[in-house]
Amino acid sequence: MNIDTGTAVVIGAVLIFYLRLISLQRERAKQVRRAVEANVSVKKKAKQTSQPPPRYSILSPNRRDQAIGGIGALLILIGVLSYAKILPIPALQTYWWIPTSIGIVAFSWLFRL
Repeated sequence: MNIDTGTAVVIGAVLIFYLRLISLQRERAKQVRRAVEANVSVKKKAKQTSQPPPRYSILSPNRRDQAIGGIGALLILIGVLSYAKILPIPALQTYWWIPTSIGIVAFSWLFRL
């Protein structure tokens, strides 16, 4: 199996994307663990303070992050279409991996704690 430069760069971008998601999930698990421990200690002291409900979505509520994520998804689509030679731009067909890898990294901005 031959792995050219473009494929290697895209694989690297995907690894960065997944490592970012893993780190976000670990941080979320730490926050949940801290909230449970705080809730247990509050119950032991018999004080009832209202805790804000935890957010279940890891999508960023920030509009700027959503716009960057949307642009990233569009760049991924452009890269895939140019790799499949659907877009008739010869330079883009040669360097399909540039918009694809930039799009993958930009799409990771959509996810926040």
